[in-house]
Amino acid sequence: MARKAFLADVVAASEKNIPNVVSISRGDDDGDVNFCYIHETAEPVEIGLLAMDISEYPSGNTYMIFAKSDGAPEAVTSTLNQLAPSSAGMRLPDLISNISQKLQKAVATGARNNPVPIDDEDDEMEDAEDEESEDELDFSDQDEDFLDDRMNFTHEKALSSSRIKLGPEAIAQLDRRIRSDARAVRLAGFKIGVLSGMTAEAQSSILSISILAAKLGLSEEAMQAWDIEPQQYVVLLVRYCEGYKTFENIIAEPAKHSGIECRVGVSNNYKPTNTEALSAFSDTNKAGAKPFNRESEHSISKADQDMAGFFNIFISSSLNEFINTKMISLLKIRNATGLGWEAAKTYFDQRQGRPLEHNADILSENLMNATSQSETRNISDVLTSDHLTDKVGGELSFPLIAAQFASMYLVRCTEFCLVCHDKITGEFEALKPYVCSKPLCLYQYMSLGFGPSVEHEIQTQPYCVDLLLNFCYTSAWANRIREFPIGMSLSVPEVMTASVSVMPVTKWVPAANLLAPSSSSTGGDSSNIFEIKFDAARHEVVFDVTQKPVREGDWVCIMLGHSSDNTNKILHFRVADTSFFPTIKLSDTAVTQMSTSNAAVGTQPALTPTDVPTTPDTTPPPSVLQPARLCIYNQNFDDMSEDQKRATIVMLLETLPSIKDMREYIDEQSKSQEPSLRNWKDRISPAALGLLRWVIASNRSCLIQVDKCPGQSDGAFAKSKTRPEQKVSQIADNWVQFRFAQGAPDKEQRFLGALKAQQNQLNPKYPTMFAFHGSPIHNWHSIIRHGLDFKDTLHGRAYGHGVYHAQDQNVSCGYSQPRVGNIWPGSELKATSVMSINEIINCPAQFVSSSPYIVVQHIDWIQCRYLLVQVEDAIVTTPNPTTMEDDNTPPSLDNIEQDPKYTARAINKKAIGIPKCAATVSRAFRTDNNHDSPSTKKRKGQLLGGRGSEIISEEEDIEDIQFLLSDGENGGSSERDFEIMSVSQSLFCEYHTEIYCSSSTHKKPEAPKTDFVPGSLDQSSLPMLDSPAYATPSATMRLNRELQSILKVQRSTPLHELGWYIDESLVDNIYQWIVELHSFDPSLPLSKDLKEAGMTSVVLEIRFGKDYPHSPPFVRVVRPRFLPFMSGGGGHVTAGGALCMELLTNSGWSAVSSIESVLLQVRLALMSTDPKPARLQHRGKSNQRDYGTQEAMDAFIRACRAHGWEVPTDFQQFAQLPSTNESSREL
Repeated sequence: MARKAFLADVVAASEKNIPNVVSISRGDDDGDVNFCYIHETAEPVEIGLLAMDISEYPSGNTYMIFAKSDGAPEAVTSTLNQLAPSSAGMRLPDLISNISQKLQKAVATGARNNPVPIDDEDDEMEDAEDEESEDELDFSDQDEDFLDDRMNFTHEKALSSSRIKLGPEAIAQLDRRIRSDARAVRLAGFKIGVLSGMTAEAQSSILSISILAAKLGLSEEAMQAWDIEPQQYVVLLVRYCEGYKTFENIIAEPAKHSGIECRVGVSNNYKPTNTEALSAFSDTNKAGAKPFNRESEHSISKADQDMAGFFNIFISSSLNEFINTKMISLLKIRNATGLGWEAAKTYFDQRQGRPLEHNADILSENLMNATSQSETRNISDVLTSDHLTDKVGGELSFPLIAAQFASMYLVRCTEFCLVCHDKITGEFEALKPYVCSKPLCLYQYMSLGFGPSVEHEIQTQPYCVDLLLNFCYTSAWANRIREFPIGMSLSVPEVMTASVSVMPVTKWVPAANLLAPSSSSTGGDSSNIFEIKFDAARHEVVFDVTQKPVREGDWVCIMLGHSSDNTNKILHFRVADTSFFPTIKLSDTAVTQMSTSNAAVGTQPALTPTDVPTTPDTTPPPSVLQPARLCIYNQNFDDMSEDQKRATIVMLLETLPSIKDMREYIDEQSKSQEPSLRNWKDRISPAALGLLRWVIASNRSCLIQVDKCPGQSDGAFAKSKTRPEQKVSQIADNWVQFRFAQGAPDKEQRFLGALKAQQNQLNPKYPTMFAFHGSPIHNWHSIIRHGLDFKDTLHGRAYGHGVYHAQDQNVSCGYSQPRVGNIWPGSELKATSVMSINEIINCPAQFVSSSPYIVVQHIDWIQCRYLLVQVEDAIVTTPNPTTMEDDNTPPSLDNIEQDPKYTARAINKKAIGIPKCAATVSRAFRTDNNHDSPSTKKRKGQLLGGRGSEIISEEEDIEDIQFLLSDGENGGSSERDFEIMSVSQSLFCEYHTEIYCSSSTHKKPEAPKTDFVPGSLDQSSLPMLDSPAYATPSATMRLNRELQSILKVQRSTPLHELGWYIDESLVDNIYQWIVELHSFDPSLPLSKDLKEAGMTSVVLEIRFGKDYPHSPPFVRVVRPRFLPFMSGGGGHVTAGGALCMELLTNSGWSAVSSIESVLLQVRLALMSTDPKPARLQHRGKSNQRDYGTQEAMDAFIRACRAHGWEVPTDFQQFAQLPSTNESSREL
């Protein structure tokens, strides 16, 4: 009755004429009501009311009252905070009327101008104020379409039309500014990609700004926890909806009307495609999903899905919201006050909507001091740069500011609340971000999707989610669960408990099933229980009441039969249609509780066509109405007793699909839209989805899979985020391993504090020890959240009070106890027992007992590092004795050296090998540590590390490079010319540096099958050229790509197979390459001559002209000198050393020819024996001389004239290039 009264009051309030209040409506959750408050002197404010105890409405209910609009005035927020305590017992219409009266007074007395124009309209918009107010009221009723509707504003239409009417001079000026802004981004270390527009006349533009993940300075643990690969790019997409806007335009216009949207994600390429970018900005994920169809999976292969260009990351939702709603406002504050980002956020929260006070300057000074102290970080140089403060004079680039803002908050996301984005205080930094202590932030984190993405976790770590659900299920089943999803307003069916026992769990029985017709004293609310007629074939319900008790979207539970042993069929449905009441249409899918053989709740499968008589295909199945009882999902989970809560948790988890089914659904949705289990409306109830979100979000330990699970295919294992290199060695294969990349942050903080407190007592070589701890499965839900304790005595305490550990895994196996009772029916792991490998502070003298068991009374001295899960389907194997290390074998360099007195041993009695990654917190306390003190998230100064060191930057599109290197017109200022040349040089240096750093970190290759030694060429003996004056953007662009491509080939191909070599350190000028040809066939006369001369290669010089690639390069031999053709030589080498090949003239050259193909053909020409083989002019080591540049050019011209080939038009420019070391010298 209370809920009905509340819903009736929502309708009554919406029909009541309350001053200054419009659009009263229900929210997404039960007890959630929204309305819009308007006032002539202020912006409209959307206000949310959350009934905290709807079952006691109105007398026993209180409200949470808050402003949902971003940047609500301080007068409004403070008034709402004052009203919340006095809202107890008030009916909804009265409360909204009271809020309206209080706000009217507060806004009227506080309506003064803000000293910093953050969201206020500018002077030019005053004439359109009335029209805008009407528009804002329109979109308040439909928040999801806000971004589209705002483009209907009058001032935006005027702005769009003015773009079309720009004159030629204005267009040229804006085009130059656009390119200048983009060049600033590129010079700051980011890559840009033009996806659409980015011209002065473009109505809509999308710009991609990216940085290689390996350059963010993140630790491997953080990347693994965040599911970001080092070779991926972190991408910021910026969309200009109303034409390109410069920094000055953005500062001058209202923040919320900027017409700029942003999205953050990752990509396998440095930019996604235009289609993928448009999809990222679309609202597809807010629309209804297409029905899940298993048969349609073949339409898009998994390989195609993996190659998609843009993916959301775990923090995309929170970061996108922050960037789109706050960044421009914070930018305005920074521009006006000189504050940093954090200080500007504090200023925004404190000053929004308040009048200017006399201590504003003092506040700014304090904030600036706080900025200087808090924003100095040990992270990548790319991210520590601040364009707003680094740029002294000149024009500021908004895309660069946005990129730096997004990158900084991404890398430092664990320092800020995911909801309000305030700084979180705490010494220990978590691997994953969380929320602050505000109740509203915690509620939104758990209930409104601001926490970790359930879909993302299921896709990337399905077996970890499987394990978490299994722990929760068995814990609730065994009455061992200690915490519940309170405060989430989960609406569940009213339940009764048939019995109370420790094992198995209290049976979940719907109240309707226990409510006998002759009595209503069982405890159920008879007003919520309905006697109905149920048509199993049509999924229809016929009520025998006059008032409609349900609405579309509600969930109901239907019980068939009245058996006293609780074996009735229990079906769960979503209400699909109520328009034909008293007949109600239910969803096509009947959800049943998946129970295993010994389940205590309804275990029967859903009704299938075999439940009714079969009929011919030409006729519909007969309609059979059978008596049943219906219970509505309208009971507040918070109001239940603990026994009922445990039983309800079991029931809700049993209605969930299996992990396999949920992953298939998510994968199917991912092909066309952002996946969301919320869209699987007929299969997962909101209560079950809320419980699933709570199970995942409430676990703050970062658990990752490091082992292959039974039934996991090789392909799925290869594509998963599993880290097999982090496994503990010597553990039998029937124990699947999971590693805690980090425990709960508060536990890690206490463990670190305990290490510091006991530092003087520790053995510096073995500050910690490792041991096994076994416990029944139903205890692990609490252990992984709160750590081990010894509140309950389950196995006796013969050796004292504390947490018991064993150094022998066999001992802990007995305490882990094979499963008693049920596992979660949707589990693929089917765990039978669980134990952990714990890290313990090594102070055995202070333990309660250290032999035969380790009993530790200080729970802060213990931290779980690995979970070992024994599963049903695994083949029991042990490591091969012939490959195992004995006790005298030194530990692997990648493993932690254990204390010889306290060594953890596996079932096979061998010492286990624990990877060093398991002890990141205690690493700084070990004397054999050669690393910096541990950082849980960031890697100091490391730009290319780990797997990222093997990465060469993705090749950029020619259009993007040309966009950077051109200025839209022939003439230009010296400043723009300097920018263009700086970008050109930056592109070359970046490619050169990344390739060099990448190759230098590789493992040593196997011994080459050639006598050629790379890198042995003496630069001082070569004619090196300075950068030519004729360098052009197009030629530089193409040569950068060619060099990048050819060095990739060189790094991936054995020397003796490739036959040519380019020393990167000799490429100081992109227009001159030195190439060595080597590893010729030993049977060739040339090979024999080279060996006799003590040489292993033929040195070539390649020079490129200003018209490249439309004009061929000039290729000549530098050394040794070849026997001329007139003297019996061959190999297509002229008397002056130039190559006599039509390919290298205008007659035979093609602009699409690659340098790799040129080198191949030149090498083949030197090896040719037709008509004569190539020979050296002088045999032996004496009298070997170099060719000169001029003689080579003269010989090339003579060859062209003799054969009738066209000489390249820019050929003579090669003679004008000054060079060093140019002489015909003897070697």
